[in-house]
This record gives sequence, C-alpha cells and structure tokens, in this order.
Amino acid sequence: MPILTLDQLRPHDPVDAAQGGQSFADPPLLMGFVLLAAVAVWAAALLLQSDRVATLLVAVPGMYGLIAMWRHSWAGLHFARAAIYLCLVFPRMAVRVREGAKGRRVPHVAVVVTSYNIARAEFRAVYSALFADLAAYGAPATVIAAITTDRDRMLLDDMLASFTFPAGIEMIVQFQRGDGKRSALGMALRCLARRELPRGSVTMLLDGDVVVERGALEKCLPFFLADPTLGALTTNNSAVTNGDGVSASWYSLRYAQRHVLMSSLSLSRRLLVLTGRFSLYRNEEVVRPEFIDLIENDGMRDWLHGRFRFLTGDDKSAWYALLRRKVKMLYIPDVTAVGFEALPAGYGFLSGSTRLMHRWLGNMLRSNSRALQLGPGVCGTFTWLCILDQRLTMWTALVGPVLALILSLTVSPVVLLYYLAWVALSRLVLAGLNGLAWGRFHPLWPLLLAYDQIWGALLKTYLQFRLHRQSWTRQGIVTGGSEAVAGNVAAGGLHLLALAGLFSVVWLMAAR
Repeated sequence: MPILTLDQLRPHDPVDAAQGGQSFADPPLLMGFVLLAAVAVWAAALLLQSDRVATLLVAVPGMYGLIAMWRHSWAGLHFARAAIYLCLVFPRMAVRVREGAKGRRVPHVAVVVTSYNIARAEFRAVYSALFADLAAYGAPATVIAAITTDRDRMLLDDMLASFTFPAGIEMIVQFQRGDGKRSALGMALRCLARRELPRGSVTMLLDGDVVVERGALEKCLPFFLADPTLGALTTNNSAVTNGDGVSASWYSLRYAQRHVLMSSLSLSRRLLVLTGRFSLYRNEEVVRPEFIDLIENDGMRDWLHGRFRFLTGDDKSAWYALLRRKVKMLYIPDVTAVGFEALPAGYGFLSGSTRLMHRWLGNMLRSNSRALQLGPGVCGTFTWLCILDQRLTMWTALVGPVLALILSLTVSPVVLLYYLAWVALSRLVLAGLNGLAWGRFHPLWPLLLAYDQIWGALLKTYLQFRLHRQSWTRQGIVTGGSEAVAGNVAAGGLHLLALAGLFSVVWLMAAR
C-alpha cells in the first residue's frame, strides 16, 4: 500500500501561502501584500507627524507607557531567545546528539493514538505515516489504537494486511468509551504499564488527525539517548486546513507564534505545554500511577463553582505532571507534525475561532493557576514569569484599546485614528518577526494578530470567572452550562464588576 507522505499532503492545502507553497505572483496574495504595504505607509506617515504626536503623547499617562514597555519588551525577549535557540543552540546540539546516537536505538517505542470520528482518508494518512516511520526506525514497538467504531477497526485490519512490518511491532486495538480523550488515554497508559517495557523506552502520544513527518523518530529519539534526565519533547506543528483563506491564515499564524514561544522556552529546558497533537515522553514518566490518574481524573476546586473535573486539556495535565517533578522538556523545531485542521462545522470564522479559543484559553487558565503556586524554584524563573505574564495579559492587552476609546471621547477623536495606526505598525512588526522565525508570512497576519490579542484577552476575562465551562467540539460534550444557574449569575456579575474596575482605573490614568 502506498504511503501518504507530507509532500503529498501539502499541495492539498487550500491556502498554500499560509504553508509557504504559494507564489507571490498569485493575484489575491499579491493584492494582499499591496494593501498591507499601503496601510503600513499610511500608519508610518501619520505617526511621523511629530507636532500632533507630541501633543497626544502629553495626554497618554506614564503608567500606560510602562505597561506598553513591559508587553513589547517581553515580546522582544522571546524573539531574541528564540533566535539564539534556533540559530545557535539547537543546531549545535542537534548535530552533537544525532551524531552521537548513530547506530543506537531506544529499547522500545510505544505509541498511543487516540481517534474520534476521523475521516477515512485522514485516518489512513495518519497510520500510514506512523507505520512507515516505526519501520524505518527499526526498534521494537507497541502501537495502541484507541478507536471508536467498527469502521476504524476494519480500516486498521486492511492497512495491516497490506503493510509489511518488521519483527517486533505489536498492534493493540482498544475501543473508547466515548466520554472524552482522557479516559481513552488512561486505559491505554495502564495497558502500557502492565507490559513493563524496558527502562529507557519512549512513549509517543499522538492525536488521530496528525501525520508525523518521515524520519521524525530518527531525529527525535536520540535526544532521549543523549540525556537521561530528559522527560519529554514536542515538535513543530503545521496544518492542512479545510476552510477559507482567513481560517487557514489564522492557523498558520498560531503555529508561527507557537514556534517562537517554544523555541524561547526551550533555552530553559521547560515548556508551557506538551502538545497533545504529537509529543514524546520517557516511558517511566507516563506509566507512573500518579501521571495516569492526573490524565484521567484531573480537576480543580474553584472558589465560585466548587470542584469539577477537566474535560479537555490532557496535554496541560501531562505538562503539569512533569513540571512539578522538575523534569526537563525540549522543543525540536526541525521536525514537523501536520494536523488536519478545520473550524467547528457550521460556524463562520468569528464564531468558530471563538469556540476554539474558548477551549484553548480555558485549558491554559485552569492549569496555569496551580503552576504559579509551584513557584520559580520548581518551574524555573523564566518559565514561572511566562506563566505569570499569560495571566496578566488578559488585562494589560485591554488597557490600550480602552485608553484610546477614553481619550478619543475626552481629548480628540483623532486619538483613535493614531491608535489604529500604532496597532497596524506594531502588529506588522510582530507578525513579520513571527514570519521570519517560521519561514512563512501572510498579509492577513497583522490583522489576525490584533484580533487574537484583543478578542483573546476579552475571552480570558470571561473565562476567568467561568473556569468550569468546558466543551469538546468533536464529541459534542459540554459541561458547566445552565445546570449551575446561581454560579453563572454570580460569575456574570463579577465579570462586569472586573471590567468596570479596569475601565475606572484606565479613566483615572487618562485624567492625570
């Protein structure tokens, strides 16, 4: 049976510009760059009118200047650290580690693949790439397929019958209960624990809609051989996107931002998440009873909504389990896992992206509060500050637009125009730096970056008072809705009070 490789997948991406495969001569893309250049020239010309800018700067309070300095210097620090890691640290480390591991293999590779209602073609692509990479690596392996239907089992049987396996690769099929990914992972990890794999084995956790790059194991596993204290690693991500140009560009921007952040954090041998799409773990870590219990039964006690279990965010639970044990984590930027991405069915870009951000940001807030409590001694100083900054940005990102609105009403409507010019130029620079690091760029990125930052900050403030609200789009599972009326009413009141407090503080800043 032919293997579907990444090279075969990429041309089917409807917006290849987001993946770096579309020519700049393409008319829609060329027009986008022309419009972006026009906006940049307009914004620069407006902001260079020194007499007007000087007058407006008098009206901008010093506190906002400190907040802006914090946000942009923090972003600049991440870009600088990412550049050091990508250009200096990782290339040298990769050569040393991979050369030193030639002829050596980890004793066993275990793989857990969780699939839920994955399309037939995608299902085949995922397992074809996985089987091919396991065969190429050549170590004994155990693959646990957590599936949901008899159709999945028949697809696997058909693929196994037509694929020539080397000796020592075992296939185990488990049917999920259908109550979420966590229970499927727990069942699979307990199965691995009972097998008592050799010490030094590595376990891969892979989503059922993610295709691993050919040679991924050959590039990644030497890092476990070189450093016995390395507990986990994750890799670069990309996507084949079913949707319009806006959603495809949005996904590509998010992956570019992730690339920069992961590279920056990897200098400290810590990460902010071990991505559930594709991550590798030292097997001794994932078969510990504490790890499996946290994956399966993780939850928290909220002062407003009481005790509740986490529905999504298993990757955050895995990260927290290793973080509290001070385990090293690493990002491998030259290996790519490609996911099949799409906005929730039946939703446009605004509503669909909001639903996805609701899940992602909720997972972040639920996990980061307890990670902060571990302190810099456990997390590492830089990682701890990153976690703190993630929580502060829900408020600091809103100070600018609120201040611009107040000054446009109290000083001059021109302030709003200057603020929009500043947003256009600053987001163009930030988007350009992300594109430089990731090797691709799209003219929609500056606009989408502003959307992510401002709308994402508002969503964070909403979720901060509703941490119990969770949803799993593919399974159609929702928790924390109308069944907790009193708590939801209280959350709404407190959210409005917090936003009013923010508005009042910024108003006082503007009045000084």
